[in-house]
Amino acid sequence: MNDIHDLRTRARRVEAIAGILIPANENSRRRLLKLLKPLRKAAGDVRDMDVLAAKARTLAGRQQDNSVVCLLEHLQAIRIESARKLVNTVNKQRADTRDGLKQFSRRIEKHIHTRESGSASKTTARKSYTDAAIRLMDELSRWPAFSKDNLHPFRIEVKHLRYVLLLTETADLKFVNALEKAKSRIGDWHDWQELRDIALEVLDPKKNRPMLQEIDEIVGKKLKQALAAAHSVKTRYLGAYRGFTVVEP
Repeated sequence: MNDIHDLRTRARRVEAIAGILIPANENSRRRLLKLLKPLRKAAGDVRDMDVLAAKARTLAGRQQDNSVVCLLEHLQAIRIESARKLVNTVNKQRADTRDGLKQFSRRIEKHIHTRESGSASKTTARKSYTDAAIRLMDELSRWPAFSKDNLHPFRIEVKHLRYVLLLTETADLKFVNALEKAKSRIGDWHDWQELRDIALEVLDPKKNRPMLQEIDEIVGKKLKQALAAAHSVKTRYLGAYRGFTVVEP
């Protein structure tokens, strides 16, 4: 599970960094993102089933029926199919993706060397990170009122912003930690909501009603926590960009 999660996370980081360092109109950027997307998605599908199964197991012992067993069996079946698709995707795109990442790695090494070679280059590099961070913060600060429909997209942009801020090395650590907390809280709620949707498909609404009710209660609790974390980030940090300062070279 850890290897699959690392694959997905690192793919997202490369996508975020590529979005900053490579102009949008360059073919190399489009090619790299096109190669990474199916790998990230396939790894995410496997990771999701592992996470949902872990959450379902926390319900074991509190239910008198076989609802947890039925749910776990269904999740395992999806996981097996998702793992098969991941293996096929990796085998199909291994060589092309490796070449694309090598090219990207060489570009990053050149960029780091340039940053270290002179103050003018450092200023240019810092400005690219700063501009990307400000664009994301501006977008997130204008986010409409939070709801179940826009919380997950907000989380994705929060993840991108966190990656960028870590590159700048100038962000308030409290801000970075607040972003991580919001990301985790929203992700936890989203996972439980996904588990509920699957449970509604698999379980009998009458026979397994206690199980469904318990999951419903958890989803409601997690939603409140996610909304609170997202609101805190938006009001305490994003409004006036208080969580980000640019250090002059």
